[in-house]
Order: sequence, then C-alpha cells, then structure tokens
Amino acid sequence: MKGLSKKGQVGLLAPTIISLVLAAVILILGLVMLQEVRDTEVMTNAVSVSIVNETISSVNEVGDYVAHYSDPAAADFALSELCTNASDGVVIQAANYTFSTAGLLTITADGGDTTFNNTDWKCSYGYNMGDQAFISTNATLVGLGTFGDFWEIIVLAIIITIVIGLLLATFAGTGKR
Repeated sequence: MKGLSKKGQVGLLAPTIISLVLAAVILILGLVMLQEVRDTEVMTNAVSVSIVNETISSVNEVGDYVAHYSDPAAADFALSELCTNASDGVVIQAANYTFSTAGLLTITADGGDTTFNNTDWKCSYGYNMGDQAFISTNATLVGLGTFGDFWEIIVLAIIITIVIGLLLATFAGTGKR
C-alpha cells in the first residue's frame, strides 16, 4: 500500500460498506421470514373430520375416491350412513358398494342392483388426519421458530467479526512504515 494517501485507503472501504449494507438487508429479510414461521400453527394431534353429503361423481366398478382422500395423513375413512343417489335421494343398500379405509368407493360386481352404476352419489363419511405425518414438519417449524430467539447473539457476533476484520484490514499495512 506504498504510495497511497489516506483518501485512497478510504476509497478501498467502499466495497466493504456495500457488502455490509447488503448483509444487513439479507439479515432483516431473514428475520422477517423467521417471524412468519414462528407464528405458524402446528398440528400435534390427530383431527377427526366429518363430511356430510359429498357428491361423488359417476361411481362404478373401478371406484372413485372421496374429495378428502389426499388430505395430509388422511386415514381411517368410514361411512357415517348409507349413500344415496344424488338425483332422486334413493338409499343405496350397503350390499351394492364397498368403502375402503383409504376413501375409495366402489360398486361391488355381485351387488345385484346395477341401477346406480355410473351415477352421482351423495355420501357422508368421517376420517382422521394429522398426527404422525406432522411430527417432522412440526419439529422443523418449531426449530426454525425458536432460531429467531437467538438473532441478537447472531447479529452481535456478525458485527464483532466485521469490526475486527475492518480493523485488521485497515491497520495491517501501517506497521511497515
């Protein structure tokens, strides 16, 4: 750094100052996102859900899933009452169909009554969701949410590191005069 004036040395700090400002902006954005994660509700227990008179379109031998079969950790589907024909409300006897615990409604081939094949049905059912499927997600959300508790320490450590780095960079060449 021989031959540089004090003005030239100050000019070398411009990239460092821009880096500090950029780091501060990124840190602030990160803290805002962490606050949003902290405010997220976590589901820790299984939830029982009841659906009343859902219309299931064109039920046939292949089967149709109910609308909520893909809910997170949805399981243990069970009909709460017999299904009815959507157009005229006629009750469809249980011998004419099966309903799996995965939410699949299928017409049985040996049910005898084929008048409801490929028609719309209204079914009421219940199922459970949540519990085990949310354990990992909840642990992640809680961990990220509590990370925000330490941001003061993290910011302080970053500022101390930057100040020490600037001091070392500024005074590194002054001892050789």
